[in-house]
Amino acid sequence: MSSYRRYRRRWPLPARAQRPPWRRAFDFALMIVFFALVALLAARLNVRPPAELLAGRAYVIDGDTVSIAGNRIRLKGIDAPELAQDCGNGQAATGCGHASRQALIGFVGGRDVRCEASGKDKYDRTLATCYSGGINLNRAMVEAGQAVAYGDYHDVEASAIRARRGLWAIEFETPQDWRREHEAAANEQAPKSLPGPVDQLFAWLGRLLGGLW
Repeated sequence: MSSYRRYRRRWPLPARAQRPPWRRAFDFALMIVFFALVALLAARLNVRPPAELLAGRAYVIDGDTVSIAGNRIRLKGIDAPELAQDCGNGQAATGCGHASRQALIGFVGGRDVRCEASGKDKYDRTLATCYSGGINLNRAMVEAGQAVAYGDYHDVEASAIRARRGLWAIEFETPQDWRREHEAAANEQAPKSLPGPVDQLFAWLGRLLGGLW
């Protein structure tokens, strides 16, 4: 028996169409435009809205709060002693809250104040960085040792500590600790509210039913 091989005829594959040079250039340009649009969109999403500006004559309430046209503004990133706060011990105690307020009045110097708002605090006061005559009031108060850093300005606070300026020349409680202690004391001394009519009725019924047994 003779053997033989079967051969299949292979048809040549069609040649791949070559893309014209202009099409490749067009696709490349389209890709560049796409990525440029993506980058532009990302940049626009990252742009912060301009800060709200409050400007005018400022009334200094305390060492970290001013009022401009009825807007109560808290100097952001610092914490100054409360007006009623004393610092130091015994006869050396001083009204550091009033001293801090006077320091801020001095930095304002009777000039108009410009504040760049950046949100609200839990008391609904505007948080802002404020300037007067080119002076950053927030920074100046910490640098003078008349306020402590509260999330910002730690560099100038370190300088004030080394130089023993303002509060750092005496013993003092941080304003936050002072507020916490005095708020707790005020809550303990606050008189209890009188019972309302419903509470009085239930108390009377309790006494009445108790007397029947």
